[in-house]
Amino acid sequence: MQYLFLLIALGSFFSCEEGGESNCYPEAVVPNWYAEKEIMVAYGAEFERNNYTVSNGDKLVFEYNHSGAQCDDIIDDEWGEKLTFQVELGETEFEFSNNEILLTKCFYQQYGAWVSHVKHEVEKGTIKGSKVSNKTWSITVDVEIMDLLLNDKPKQIQFTETYINVNLV
Repeated sequence: MQYLFLLIALGSFFSCEEGGESNCYPEAVVPNWYAEKEIMVAYGAEFERNNYTVSNGDKLVFEYNHSGAQCDDIIDDEWGEKLTFQVELGETEFEFSNNEILLTKCFYQQYGAWVSHVKHEVEKGTIKGSKVSNKTWSITVDVEIMDLLLNDKPKQIQFTETYINVNLV
């Protein structure tokens, strides 16, 4: 009986929300695009892989950021993934397939407590988009990455999103 009371008390403690407000945040997808940016790629000899950075330049850079649901009081539950690529500044419509994707300097990265954080070059699949307005693009992605932590098993990344230029909102 003593253990049952303790179990009920602990269950009540962990199920209560402080002040009646949730400290949890839902899963979110944030697709943005930026003008006059560029993806720079430099080979890092220390870890024998490419390093990718976004800096000022003369391209359009598109970034898809998918973050999972998380709660402030749960340690290491955060996770997310980013897919970033670039196209020429004057484009209004594009489609890149397989080897053509290399022209976009497309890379994929996971983030969070239990992932590798390695930025993977995307070499296979299709990325296509069309400009909807001065602020928005419609982008469809269907690509495959090879993740060394998954024993070289391919991972499929697929989505269609409307990208917004946050500088024009």
